[in-house]
Parts: sequence; C-alpha cells; structure tokens
Amino acid sequence: MKRSESSILTTHVGSLPRPEEVVEFYRARLRGEAPPEPDLAAAVAQVVRQQHEAGIDIVTDGEYGKEA
Repeated sequence: MKRSESSILTTHVGSLPRPEEVVEFYRARLRGEAPPEPDLAAAVAQVVRQQHEAGIDIVTDGEYGKEA
C-alpha cells in the first residue's frame, strides 16, 4: 500500500471515460458481434499516464476492462 506522512494521497473511484474504439468494441459484443479487440493495453497506458500527469497518486486502469 502506498503511504505518505507529508501529504494526503489522492485517487478516484469508478470508471473513467473510455476511448471510442473501446466503447464501440463493448457495444458490438453486446449486439452479439465478434469485433476486433482494441488495444486495451495502450488505452490503459494512456489513461494511467493522464492520471499521473494530473497529479493522482494512486492510479487505476479506469475500469477499461469491464463491459459496463
């Protein structure tokens, strides 16, 4: 667990907005289609980078791997 004695660590809870290609992938799967998988690793890396740049101390994957 990450700890700090000099500041209050920040994080967030819940889903972050997904890139359109990820949203469309999950929509297509809900329709019963078998769409090509988006590069989830790249999407997660980008959202983690954005959180780091915003000063978030404890970053998450933004729940990109969840369909809902």
